[in-house]
Amino acid sequence: MSISPLAGLLIAAAVGAASAQRPHATVREFRATLTTYPFSDPNPIPVVGRIYPYFRFDGFTNTPVQQSWQVVELENAYIKVRILPEIGGKIWSAIEKSTGKSFIYDNHVVKFRDIAMRGPWTSGGIEANYGIIGHTPNVATPVDYITRINADGSVTCVIGALDLLTHTPWRLDITLPADKAYFTTGSLWHNATPYEQPYYSWMNAAIRATPDLEYVYDGTRFLGHNGELGDWPVNRANAKEISWYRNNDFGGYKSYHVFGAYTDFFGAYWHNDDIGMVRYAPHDEKPGKKLWIWGLSRQGMIWEQLLTDADGQYTEVQSGRLFNQTSEGSTRTPFKHREFAPYATDRWTEYWLPVKGTGGFVAANQWGALNVRPTPIGVAILFSPAQRIADTLTVYDGPRVIYSKRLMLRPLQTFTDTTIPVADPAHLRILLGDHKLEYFADATERNLSRPVEPVSNFDWSSANGHGIAGKEKIRERDHVGAEVEFAAAIAVDSNFLPALTAVASLALRKGDQDRALAIARRALRVDTYDPAANFAFGLASRTLGHTADARDGFDIASQSVEFRSAAYTELARTYLQHGDLVRTRDYATKALDYNRFDLDAYQLRAVAARLRDDHGAANADLAALATLDPLNHFVRVERWLSHPTTLSRKNVLGFIRNEMPAETLLELAIWYQGAGQTRAADHVLSLAPPHAEALYWRAFLRNRLGESDALQLLARADSATATLVFPSRPESAVALRWVISRTSNWQPKYFLGLIEWSQGNLGRATDLFGKIGDGTDFAPFYAARSELTRTTDPVRSRADLRRAAALDPTQWRYGRLLIERALADSQFTEAARLAEVYYRQFPQRSALGMLHARTLLRIGKADEARQLLDRIEVLPYEGSGEAHALYREANLTVAVERLHANDPAGALVLINTAREWPERLGAGKPYAADVDERREDLLASIALIRLGRRPEAAGLLLKLMVP
Repeated sequence: MSISPLAGLLIAAAVGAASAQRPHATVREFRATLTTYPFSDPNPIPVVGRIYPYFRFDGFTNTPVQQSWQVVELENAYIKVRILPEIGGKIWSAIEKSTGKSFIYDNHVVKFRDIAMRGPWTSGGIEANYGIIGHTPNVATPVDYITRINADGSVTCVIGALDLLTHTPWRLDITLPADKAYFTTGSLWHNATPYEQPYYSWMNAAIRATPDLEYVYDGTRFLGHNGELGDWPVNRANAKEISWYRNNDFGGYKSYHVFGAYTDFFGAYWHNDDIGMVRYAPHDEKPGKKLWIWGLSRQGMIWEQLLTDADGQYTEVQSGRLFNQTSEGSTRTPFKHREFAPYATDRWTEYWLPVKGTGGFVAANQWGALNVRPTPIGVAILFSPAQRIADTLTVYDGPRVIYSKRLMLRPLQTFTDTTIPVADPAHLRILLGDHKLEYFADATERNLSRPVEPVSNFDWSSANGHGIAGKEKIRERDHVGAEVEFAAAIAVDSNFLPALTAVASLALRKGDQDRALAIARRALRVDTYDPAANFAFGLASRTLGHTADARDGFDIASQSVEFRSAAYTELARTYLQHGDLVRTRDYATKALDYNRFDLDAYQLRAVAARLRDDHGAANADLAALATLDPLNHFVRVERWLSHPTTLSRKNVLGFIRNEMPAETLLELAIWYQGAGQTRAADHVLSLAPPHAEALYWRAFLRNRLGESDALQLLARADSATATLVFPSRPESAVALRWVISRTSNWQPKYFLGLIEWSQGNLGRATDLFGKIGDGTDFAPFYAARSELTRTTDPVRSRADLRRAAALDPTQWRYGRLLIERALADSQFTEAARLAEVYYRQFPQRSALGMLHARTLLRIGKADEARQLLDRIEVLPYEGSGEAHALYREANLTVAVERLHANDPAGALVLINTAREWPERLGAGKPYAADVDERREDLLASIALIRLGRRPEAAGLLLKLMVP
């Protein structure tokens, strides 16, 4: 049958109209100018410690600029979500369009302050954190990202980065459906190493803090960071219902990890606006729920103007993979740290939705939020849907159905019925559809009996006690502390197997293969089938060239479910190193049989397929990888290696948008080299910017390939800057040792020394730094060597610090280090002289101003210190209080001097001044109950007696006597 042209046009128009009416979501990228208080001043001195190889930024300002930022915007009919990839990929705002209000905290300025582990952090939005406790190192700097339109009409922005502390890549898939009033955040986190890594992941969502804000957190208690217990939702000590923001008007900062009920949602409700927000995830994926409050005294409220200009105070609702954010003290409780197993990949999804017109809620998930309120005749039911609803709402009073209604609702079309009679609301049960949303009024249906108190007679001095403490140290990334604990465990029981295998693994991390092999062999003499011992034995044997032993170790480790996938992955890598492509694919497939999200196994299989010219299999593996991890740079590298065109090369570089592109490429190159693919590793590093470590690596690789330009690359590396290059990978040590054998330049010794130092090999680091002598004018080297030799060679250490300062008189940090060293050595006069010189040169550096005040106090010039502190301005940092402590000490010290000079009136003025909390010194005043003014009261009583005001003095003395 033929169709006329007119009929065809009509059909096309109808199809187009239907398509236009179909729900859809959009994604767009653009630049937006925001008022910004920027950060600056990266620290060029290597600081080996908790955040190495990252460096801190120490420059913050009260002067705003207008700065352009990249924005990714996801939008549908109900919600608009904005993401800032250049600020850690934060979800900056999520606006419910009918009200125009963001249901997360929307900060209209970008105001960086010194709060995160690397310094800069800004409030607002939702941030994802992975790795070690704290804000992720990438929270304020650019991350990788990609956007896409999905086949179902949803839109996605994926953000991600490589965490250099744990060498674990993380991704956050932010998706807005076409037709729903929620967005999702899907996490993918992969341990790309053969070692256990710390396991910490919390999602922090900021929301507006107002007196009418209620936290909707089901639970019976809360945990602290150290595993301590508190009451929820009512604080028994003061009878305050602390689930309301306004009732937290006591104490300092609040961290409530709410616990004790089996729930999969939490959220908040602003009762005056009759709106709220919900975060939902299945309990197995995200059991932890926390709320954070700065504190309602000036101690906390000072941060309102410090972090925004006009958007008011915020608070945070947070979700975690563990029950609490574990600090060191939590080790001694049931709520310990956790480890991330080798080559494990974790995935989970969370839903974020607005709520309208319900007056609060008692149950919520991806379908919507339900509230139940008492009425004179029974209850009212209110339901704010997050998606289209065509289901029956059923209400039970015990086993009896008392209400049933068919609901036909659009997203955010609130349903209300106030006429439901209920004889006993305590027995109420509400069900939407086929268990889409369920609510039990009886809390016993949800309350948990999980133990919360530690075992009272646990022996921490036993081998097991030290072993657990050692494991906890590894999970905190304190490998030196872990070795101490494991050594203590072995001292108690020389054959304590968990300690032996852990020490072998620690030796492997440090690149000490011989020691690792010896300890692993000892562990195998205890139990030849121990999986951890076999795995360590395999890793050490392979590095030392004992291939048969390596395969044997991995084979036996694979018989354990715990190590099976990781062992198969290492077997695949071992076979790829030796060119056995069939077995590479076989063992990588076995690894995927037991962990279908093992990204390394997919990568090994894809390389083997490419080398066999099996393009179909290679493309299938790359497609699977890209589906799991759209930001996986390996995928684009493999496509470039298969088809080396200008476009494929551009695709590799175009998606590496993070702060440290050279580190991304180094990680990829080292992966290829570890799989025996030297040529591919060289190709990857040919894409790197002129980065000293990358250039040394490339020279090393080109030499292995027999290429004639290796020495030319070595010369380029020698002349490249060492500024902000902080090597840490043990794999780089092999390349740098070759480099040192080929060049007399100081720089590779410096880099290798940093690696040895960061791995805890202090003797080797000291030896390498000693060989450099004074053969460079690179000031950070001398500052680093000064710290390394501080206790072993204090004379040289001080000389090195002075040399650094002389080489770079424009760097304020050398002055700070010199002053701190003089103070530590009790050279107070010299410290005061240096402080005066450096503070005069760098008056904008409040850290130097505080040091100047401290040194003046030490040499008996308290009045000069007081006058200095009257002029200084300190931008606060989280937990800051040093400047106020100096201010108090200076005023009280001068007050004592006035008393000795028989000037009680002058002393009293200074004592009262000491009680003040000038906020320009970076700290707000806590509640009076939390301020210890006993020194002030004692001195004031003496002054008052001398002034003849004995009744007032008696009052103060009586106050001092009350405990």
